[in-house]
Amino acid sequence: MRSTRIALVAAVAAVTSWSVKAFAIEMAGGLDKSSLEAPMFFGGLASFVVAVVSLGVALTRGSRTWIRVLGGIGGLAAGIVLTSIVDGAVNTFSEPGPERHWVWTEVNLWVVALTVLALTCALAARRERTVTPG
Repeated sequence: MRSTRIALVAAVAAVTSWSVKAFAIEMAGGLDKSSLEAPMFFGGLASFVVAVVSLGVALTRGSRTWIRVLGGIGGLAAGIVLTSIVDGAVNTFSEPGPERHWVWTEVNLWVVALTVLALTCALAARRERTVTPG
């Protein structure tokens, strides 16, 4: 599989996993009340890591192997930075603590997963336009 396709599948898996996690939290009545919460988080996290690493590799297509490895590492670093920025922004709108609604605790996962999915879709669409038939 090409790295762009791997990133796309992984990004969709992250969005799906974290959406199922949110649904499980809502149905259970709040954080830490559903047995699906931890597995869905870790499934989404693993998918997110694969997505950002693959996206970094996809962006360096056609380069030497060591540059592609650096692209993967850079993708992971960018994913961590993006998550930190979104988490900081969320914390400015809603003070962390036990009184905070669970949605504010989870919104950073949705934002970063959807952002990576959008970036991957944009890259895949750009690559499709640049491929000539034949």
